[in-house]
Amino acid sequence: MNGRVTKLLSAIFVISILATTFSIIPSQAVVSRLSFITVPHLTQLIAPGMTEVPITLSITNLGSTVYNVNITPLTKYPFETFSYYEGTENISIPIFQQGETINVTFIYNVYPNVTDGIYKLYYEISGTLPNGTNFTKELSVDIPILGYVSISASSVWGTISSPLLVAPGENNVPLSIILINSGNVIANNVSLILKNQFPIKFSQNVVKVGYLPIGQPVTVTVYSSIYPNASEGTYSIPVEVKYFNGATTVDNLTVAVNGYLNFSVTTIWGSPQSPILVSAGESQVPLTFLVKNLGDVSALNVSLTIKSGYPLISSQNSVYIGVVPAGEENYGTITVSVYPNASPGVYYIPVTIKFFSNASIKELVPVEIYQVNITVNTLTIPPQVFPGYYDVRVVLLVLNYGEGIAENVSVSLSSTLPVVSPDEIELGAIPSGKIINTTFLINVPNSTSPGYYYLNFTIKYDGGKITKSYKLQVYPKADLEIVGVYYPTINPGSTKVPITLTVKNVGNVTAQNVKAILGSSDVIYPHVSSSNPLMGLTASEAYLGDLKPGQEVNVTYVVDVSSGAQVGNYEVTLTLLWNQSGSLFPFIQNDRFTIHVSPTAFDNLVNEGVTFQVGTSQYTVGWLYVIIGVIIIILVIVVAIRLSMRRKPNAGGGT
Repeated sequence: MNGRVTKLLSAIFVISILATTFSIIPSQAVVSRLSFITVPHLTQLIAPGMTEVPITLSITNLGSTVYNVNITPLTKYPFETFSYYEGTENISIPIFQQGETINVTFIYNVYPNVTDGIYKLYYEISGTLPNGTNFTKELSVDIPILGYVSISASSVWGTISSPLLVAPGENNVPLSIILINSGNVIANNVSLILKNQFPIKFSQNVVKVGYLPIGQPVTVTVYSSIYPNASEGTYSIPVEVKYFNGATTVDNLTVAVNGYLNFSVTTIWGSPQSPILVSAGESQVPLTFLVKNLGDVSALNVSLTIKSGYPLISSQNSVYIGVVPAGEENYGTITVSVYPNASPGVYYIPVTIKFFSNASIKELVPVEIYQVNITVNTLTIPPQVFPGYYDVRVVLLVLNYGEGIAENVSVSLSSTLPVVSPDEIELGAIPSGKIINTTFLINVPNSTSPGYYYLNFTIKYDGGKITKSYKLQVYPKADLEIVGVYYPTINPGSTKVPITLTVKNVGNVTAQNVKAILGSSDVIYPHVSSSNPLMGLTASEAYLGDLKPGQEVNVTYVVDVSSGAQVGNYEVTLTLLWNQSGSLFPFIQNDRFTIHVSPTAFDNLVNEGVTFQVGTSQYTVGWLYVIIGVIIIILVIVVAIRLSMRRKPNAGGGT
């Protein structure tokens, strides 16, 4: 190539000499002749579009000596003179001697649309001949334009030494563009014109490169983004390269989208360090989303958008994950509640995975609501229940043997037996494997017949309800009654009065170790001897032994009656205590009987008498008052008779 250029330049030199040699012979007697030879000197190959190209011209004057010579470069295609300052492109020579050679250098720009070839470079020479005649002449010299620029572009994500894998949707990733000038001239003033084209979006559209040496790669880096809907593959992006002064070339930049992203999203309740199980009705519990990057590119700016809906209630619809490196896992947690009526099972929740800046993938993520299993055991305290038992404790053992927490648990009791405690109790939450004890109180009235009675329990919790019936046996007990009361006439103030009571077991069970305690009052009370006051401790108690069904026994108490007692009937309580097989504590039964306090003889004289009626009212005059009245009348009559007898003798003596 260099030999061919040398031969071509030699030929041009000869042609230039011939082309630039000319003569001017004036008509005057003195003959003046103009003849110039121009030889170009090029320091480099010239290529289309080059700017500020220095071209030196060696001009030899073969004619007459000329004066006041001006040499000026001319702009003619394909050469354009450089923009000199205020005519400084003109070269002035006072005397250009015959046979003298001068060198002048001009700077040119080469039109970019020129093709390879040999072109005329024009300049103008003017001055004065020896005879005073002015002359102006346009001269030319052949200049070869044989240089060329050939630029190819390739790319790698990251840097050549540290390439990166990239995936659709990535943003602001460094893209290294490698430019190679395979031409024969250095390209200067190089810039890249980048236009966004699927699947690449460049962060800048013009990149200044500067010089492109021959055969040496030059790398420029531009940050680029990849469309999120791009597919994995290799893409060809047209890029325009500008160089010199408006010269352009277009090359297809090969860009590889060689990475991919794929995600696996699972959920756990709680956290990876402390997982929990959640069932229907739970509120404000942590739900953790585990995001695993199955691709070969690290996912940046990852977040999840969760669509709230059955069976989850959440006021937080998004969670930021951050960076998920390739092949690794990261997680984020939100707080949710579970619908109370949610059934156990696996639900698929719509989740949008957002990453990079605007890339997204939609997935259905499984969320498991765990089963709640409730079982109930019941016992009573005491274990055997008899008629007359009050405040019997019915203990309910509620066990959650399911996987999830039973939320908002409540227990209610209904029965034909009286429930004296609240019939519904709130238990709240019961974790898996935990037992909660709760107690109801029932009464078994004394009138309750022995037999079986059902205690019906209803256990409600979020997501379910169960019912449980407990068969309670009421055992028979002895029934002691006072079937006979014997005592003499009792008057106010009576003392040491024996009262005999006949106690009979009318039940079907033997009463063991029966003890009878006589109640006392201000009117009737056990007799205590003044000589033995300690009798008062046991005077009211009597041991009756065992009473079989139908058996009777007499018990006698000695009592005193208050002297201030009113005539009438007085109710006295006999407390009976006994033991019975199966009973943890003694039975207590209060039987009542009546004692009549009769009036004394004096009270009869006062309270009984003659009854008479005056108008509509009846009046009774006691016999005591009748007798007193009769006595008074008799006394009055006797006194009257005696007075009358005294008066008669006195009357006879006086006549």
